[in-house]
Amino acid sequence: MEGVSVGLLVLGGIIALMVKVFVLPKLWYADFPGPKPESYLFGNTEMARAANRVIQLQEKWMREHGKTYQSWICHRRLIVTVDVENVRFCLLKKKLRKSEAAYNNIKVVFGSGLLVQPDPAHRINRRALSKVFHGEFVPNFHKAIVEELATLCRWLDVQAENGEAFEPETVISDMVGDATGRSLFGQSYGYQSGQHALVKDLIDIANEEAWKFILYPISKLLRPSKHKREILAEYRRRNQALLDARRRERAEQQTPKSNPDLLDALIESGRPDHEILGEIGIFQFAALDTTTRAITAALFELTGSHDATLRLQKEADGLINGSDLSVGIDKLDESPFSRAVWMETLRMHGPAGHGTYRTTDEDMTLPSGHFVPKNSDICFPMHLIHHDEDLWEEAKSFKPDRFLQTSSGRRALTGYQPFSQGERNCIGQFLANHVGRVTLLTFLRRYEWKLVGDRAKFGDFGDFGLRLSTEDGLESPRMTISRRH
Repeated sequence: MEGVSVGLLVLGGIIALMVKVFVLPKLWYADFPGPKPESYLFGNTEMARAANRVIQLQEKWMREHGKTYQSWICHRRLIVTVDVENVRFCLLKKKLRKSEAAYNNIKVVFGSGLLVQPDPAHRINRRALSKVFHGEFVPNFHKAIVEELATLCRWLDVQAENGEAFEPETVISDMVGDATGRSLFGQSYGYQSGQHALVKDLIDIANEEAWKFILYPISKLLRPSKHKREILAEYRRRNQALLDARRRERAEQQTPKSNPDLLDALIESGRPDHEILGEIGIFQFAALDTTTRAITAALFELTGSHDATLRLQKEADGLINGSDLSVGIDKLDESPFSRAVWMETLRMHGPAGHGTYRTTDEDMTLPSGHFVPKNSDICFPMHLIHHDEDLWEEAKSFKPDRFLQTSSGRRALTGYQPFSQGERNCIGQFLANHVGRVTLLTFLRRYEWKLVGDRAKFGDFGDFGLRLSTEDGLESPRMTISRRH
């Protein structure tokens, strides 16, 4: 009987704990706007069934429950807000930190870095790294882009001659990876030469690990599979070798480098190796994945807009001289329409469209009047903000001219934020903007682009980051090209 009593006590304790963790919070916040949980245990199970259509589900809930609502993933409560005043309040005034739960998958794969660092370390390290993106770095970065574009264009010339369809996303990814590797870390990754695709494997792992958000903090104890751990170990070994080689090179130098890159800045910061390796990983991930998706989306939209294509071609023809492959760095400021096309692409198809996830450090009331307690996770889905008809006329239409107008000050502050806002916005946004515009001007001057197949089957899908693809995520747009110059 004593054993039975102990068993009943244990069972009762487990039930009480589950009620406290899974049931009571849902009852406590039942009056907050949002879809009613289908299950006290699993929450809004529609989220799990949505798979690649998470952003479409969020849009549906926004229409049903307003611009600020809650959803439940098992025991985790997530507040979603598309109200730009709430966004401004949280990101600019309160300066909310990144959610450790939401970004733990990045941390597991790439290590510690600016993305998840708390203050004051984040502020100090960001200031040190920001100094790199000035002076000689800019022309060196531009040179690396143009040289890698030259390699890519040799391959594209063959495709133009034989007329075969291809997926731009794949080859653009190789070019972007090699260009950023050379300029940030002094080493091409050899993607265009087919040497390896390790960082691409890691991006896939990060996306696969994202589901563990629902189990945080227990997820910190869940190790990736053996195969994933082997890939991670090889990746860290290579980056450690890169770091060690640079340290030896610096030790042998008689005078300091005149054009230090990001790796030099990381070494000079005196931070421990695991943090430096984390920063290397984050920059590799962000540069390769998000920038590639945005360039692909721009080409997709241009193939559907004859007027925008002609205007960008005219601008490119006027800026790129004779037999030059690409635009000179001194000419980029004379290209307002490429800037408008790029900005409109990021508005419509921002790869980080699921938004940024932040955590509250105190109880607060949002400008919308919603009370949010301490340690709450808030999501700001940029894709929905960028498609809000209250902010953008014809929000679903590709209209670059909206960014040639100067009377949209409020949008510039709150309604347009592909790189987030505030102290924790994207530190690499200059890199993305530069490589995106240079690539588009080069591509539009040299080639005519045509989409293959049905345009309507493509949309912004994804369960972690957004990608222009078919709903199943298996196919990105395919195109054919022909030479112009």
